[in-house]
Amino acid sequence: MKPDLNIVIVHILPGRLRIRFSHPFRKEGDLTGIIKRHPGIFFVAYTSVTQNLVVKYDPKDITTEEIILRASLAFSKDYDFCPVQIRSAERNVSLGNLSLYAGFSLIISHMFNLISAKSQKFTALNMISGVTTLTAVLDHVYQDFKEKRQFHPEVFSLYYLVLSLIRGNVLKGATITWFLTFARHLVEMPAGSLVVKTVKADSTCQALNCEYEVTVSKKATNGTIGNVLHILPQLALNTYRSINSTLEDSLLQQIMAVAESHNEVIEGLENLKEGILLKVES
Repeated sequence: MKPDLNIVIVHILPGRLRIRFSHPFRKEGDLTGIIKRHPGIFFVAYTSVTQNLVVKYDPKDITTEEIILRASLAFSKDYDFCPVQIRSAERNVSLGNLSLYAGFSLIISHMFNLISAKSQKFTALNMISGVTTLTAVLDHVYQDFKEKRQFHPEVFSLYYLVLSLIRGNVLKGATITWFLTFARHLVEMPAGSLVVKTVKADSTCQALNCEYEVTVSKKATNGTIGNVLHILPQLALNTYRSINSTLEDSLLQQIMAVAESHNEVIEGLENLKEGILLKVES
């Protein structure tokens, strides 16, 4: 089974870059050597415990995008040329199907309670909605922590929901908790990432003195209900926004600029004179 390789851009400062790898490098020396080999690199440090890479460089000699690309290629090569996803540490966690199921169950509970608030069946339905909401919030908190390595303040809504379950005010507590936790995600840009695929050079590529061929593209959005619900709010927001791009969009455009400035052939990994054919799919 191929590993799911990810590179997270932790932060970018002028002349300084920190990225985090999802898997440890099996050959750490290859990574630092590949990065150091390019002119303009002052400092490279890889920490195996945190799987973080810190690079200090001169932006006049090498761009941030080239460093990220070279790190991605080294990562892919270390794992037998598996694809690598590049994403931001600040990306938004999209609504999952579980949170949407909880929202729909709350709507159904409110509808039935308008019909008859005294029915035991509807009281049980309220409890099911409350437990579903609790499960959805716990799952969302876990996914958010896994992505960002920290808890969002919305986690405190769990305390209110648990108290509501204990006091028997289930439907009101679950509804308020759902909105406190998930409402903001309906108007956020859905999470995105770039995919870097590396293959050994074929005969066409070798004619250009290239050792690898790399394709960079945007990852296709998953067809979940949550992503569909992002469409209408985003159409409304785009009416008032002149700029609506994520870090991934900006990075893809900058990689395209790198490809154009190098005539689609960037410096090689082990040997700078043996190039890498860079293709960008927008």
